Amino acid sequence: METAMKEQKQIKRREYLLSGNMWKVVISIALPMVFYNLCNYLYGIYDMMVVQSANIGDAADIVVLDQIKNMISTIGSALATGGGILVARRYGEKKTDEARKCANTLFSMALLVALVTLVFIPVGEPFLKLFKTDPSIIENSLGYYNVQIVTLVITTMNSTMISLEKAKGDTVHLLCLNLVVIVLKVGLTTLFVYGPFENVTNTWLAVSTLIAQLFLFFAGMFLCFRRKNILRIRIKELNFRRAEVINIIKLAVPVFVGNFLFSFGKVYVNAVATERYGKMCVGALGISNTIAGLLANINNSFADSGSVIVSQNYGNKNGERIKKLFKVNFIYVTAACAVGTVLLFMLKEPIAQFFAPGDLLYQEMIVAIFTWECLDLVFIGFGGVSNALFNGFGKTNITMIFSMLRLFAYRIPVLLFLMYVVEMDYTACGIAMFVSNFLSGAIEIVFATIFNGRMKKKYPGLFENKG
Repeated sequence: METAMKEQKQIKRREYLLSGNMWKVVISIALPMVFYNLCNYLYGIYDMMVVQSANIGDAADIVVLDQIKNMISTIGSALATGGGILVARRYGEKKTDEARKCANTLFSMALLVALVTLVFIPVGEPFLKLFKTDPSIIENSLGYYNVQIVTLVITTMNSTMISLEKAKGDTVHLLCLNLVVIVLKVGLTTLFVYGPFENVTNTWLAVSTLIAQLFLFFAGMFLCFRRKNILRIRIKELNFRRAEVINIIKLAVPVFVGNFLFSFGKVYVNAVATERYGKMCVGALGISNTIAGLLANINNSFADSGSVIVSQNYGNKNGERIKKLFKVNFIYVTAACAVGTVLLFMLKEPIAQFFAPGDLLYQEMIVAIFTWECLDLVFIGFGGVSNALFNGFGKTNITMIFSMLRLFAYRIPVLLFLMYVVEMDYTACGIAMFVSNFLSGAIEIVFATIFNGRMKKKYPGLFENKG
């Protein structure tokens, strides 16, 4: 009886996504995800603060290795995105059994990818050298890298759990779990660095992240396997059904390519900047990205939530709600990015002083790079709004193309031109980021607006449901 009542509650939640007030629906799904993403964002900020204040390494080491780790993590996150789109579509179509079977296939694939990720530990040193990582970073922080790879195994499964919860529109659990995760992460990091331990290195920071993510992992597995879960994962139902695997891969591969190229672009810029301007420039660039990440994480939350709502309403053949979602998401994201941009621009000097106390040259470098990056934050938001629409329709190949253009057409050529033709100083890194994000966001929102306007003509079947 209790299980049946719990399933009815989840079904009622689905009906809310399919027919509730869109302004409230978007906020109710997005806000818990905003908090979840901000928790991960705060990890990076706190680690960089600790590294600087406790003098246990260089912030540039954390920046470089985290971005390489993020590049590897795109495999698991793309799988979660692609599988989540299919699960949400079938769930919105009210084919619960098919949605559950797809969820079990996704879980099986994620488990395989998570285990394969461990291969990056034995090949760690040559892998880092492949991306022209500074030798001092490899020497000082290889332990940090190894622990982060182990953490990736855990976060791959966590991403899958999160994707399945989002597919149902149930993100409140994520909010509650991450309150505990952030307390664990900050508490352990503080204990390790400022407690009664000797010879503390940045590896300890990675260990605190691993422990915090392990808590989320065990809690997430409980949510996935519990009897009350309408998309329950069962050991006996884990499978690699060919049709489902192919469908998930078709959606996941373009997401992987797009996300990988985005992360690779950051790694490439770090390598070129280190060679041209020195390690300090990479640290300044990383701090600039971290500051901008405040708004980027909010934007990503609305993009992820939007794609879930689009997918469910696509399955329910409710095109009018998809069109409205695009407008609502655009207004929310644009407003948040515009207000955030003004605030961050006004606070850029105090923020630089906070991250680089007493180092005027470092502060100047951070401000110069961030001033340019700050100008493109609204356009990054435009890209997120567009991705929500395209991904929700399963058109992940379109978002992949935009990611490729951002890197190969707008970012790298501009950066190399400013470095070696104009012979500009480190400001070239900020300008290259600005140009690529500005052009990519502006062009993508134009295409998305046209797609949204022509939806009724191209997809008449989506407008069959007038409810």
